[in-house]
Amino acid sequence: MSDSVRELVLDYVSAAGGRNLDRLAEVVHPDATFGGTIEAEARGREAFVQGFRNLGPIIERNDVREVVVEGTHAAVLYDFVTDTPVGPVLSAEFLTIEDGLIKSSVLLFDHRRWPEVVKALQDRRAAATD
Repeated sequence: MSDSVRELVLDYVSAAGGRNLDRLAEVVHPDATFGGTIEAEARGREAFVQGFRNLGPIIERNDVREVVVEGTHAAVLYDFVTDTPVGPVLSAEFLTIEDGLIKSSVLLFDHRRWPEVVKALQDRRAAATD
């Protein structure tokens, strides 16, 4: 089972980092939750995926550093690589798997430069609406 959980986690991180939102939705449980060091928790598949859709303008990819699996739980450490001057942001997710899908994620990330990433994202959104 640990191999299938590992493959699911890598598929999830790749889909999120590659902006493959259709694939992301396929690997996320309908009743999934997303929380951690983010401003608002997401509940349900669509809200979960929407969070990644919102980050689309600044993400280049996710570079996985480590995956640890224990039963139906996994931890993944990765660089959330942005195309902003900040570059990569060290991130970790603690995932719970249910029915072969991501049921919950608790995200922790290096918050020291995250405000700069958010500012770049807001600036791009504002420029797109002008």
